[in-house]
Amino acid sequence: MKLLSKWAALSLCFCCACVAADGTSRPDDQAPIGVMIGVMIGAMGDHNHEKGKWMISYRYMLMQMQGNRNGSDRMKTSEVLMSGTGNYQVSPTEMDMAMHTVGLMYAPTENLTLMAMIPYIDNSMDHETAMGGMFSTQSSELGDISLTALSSLGGELLWQLGLSIPTGDLDQEDLTPMGNAVLPYPMQIGSGTFNLIAGLGHGVKRDHDSYGFQVRGIMPLGENDENYSVGNKFTATGWYARKLNHNVSVSIRGLYEFRDNYDGNDPRYAMAQAVNLVPTLDPNLRGGSRLDIALGANWLLSSGHRLSLEYHLPAWQDLDGPQLETDSVLTFGWQLAI
Repeated sequence: MKLLSKWAALSLCFCCACVAADGTSRPDDQAPIGVMIGVMIGAMGDHNHEKGKWMISYRYMLMQMQGNRNGSDRMKTSEVLMSGTGNYQVSPTEMDMAMHTVGLMYAPTENLTLMAMIPYIDNSMDHETAMGGMFSTQSSELGDISLTALSSLGGELLWQLGLSIPTGDLDQEDLTPMGNAVLPYPMQIGSGTFNLIAGLGHGVKRDHDSYGFQVRGIMPLGENDENYSVGNKFTATGWYARKLNHNVSVSIRGLYEFRDNYDGNDPRYAMAQAVNLVPTLDPNLRGGSRLDIALGANWLLSSGHRLSLEYHLPAWQDLDGPQLETDSVLTFGWQLAI
């Protein structure tokens, strides 16, 4: 919560520094900042850029997870641990995932925009043991870089096609009560596979407001070197934005996300799986669905810099558990078209 407060305060300071924007641009020219970033690595724009134009961007996303869930039901930690009514020696209790993403976009033609997204991911997870002990693990590294193309093909629908490259690490380790160990699936940084990114989107701009939608899928192409692949991920989102004045707009957005369980099994976890060490080692406990409601704001400065904030809360979750549920997602971003 301290991180959320810090970024919210920083964003308000930026808002106060804004001045009236050039009439040729609008604060809602861009979709809500969360539309272009996800829990897995990939990007989907909501518009094409003008020929010869560049855009550089930075996004900070913080996802906070606390407490376990099975299906749509919340679970107490005692329902996960074998010291209570559960089956595991260790239960995760809380996880924070922070992702810093640098983006670069270029439009070689009016109907084609090329994009590159470079993420850096920082994870931390807290645990409780059946003996009553507590411990935490951390992991951080460059994530999977994505390269994508966006085009309207002269029509209203915008399609996206791209590939994420397995630059993220799959060998993250940390000290646990059992010694130094390879960290479980959610604490690994990369997917280890090339992943196909495909999507469709559409945006409409009116005098005082705008709205749009987007659907997208991220699908692994084969298995990684550890004999598994992360699950397919599909998202659908729609938003409405309203201009408050020349340089500020606010938005509301709905987001549905579906994630498959992992395919295959990392052999490095075999011994720990045999003794039911912790549910985060089970590839069949990684899937689920979630529906979020998000509120956002865009601030456009006269210099062309754009500052954005979006905060969303899950309205419903259905997880293959025991699995940590998502409590909140905060995204802060900066963009500049040149």
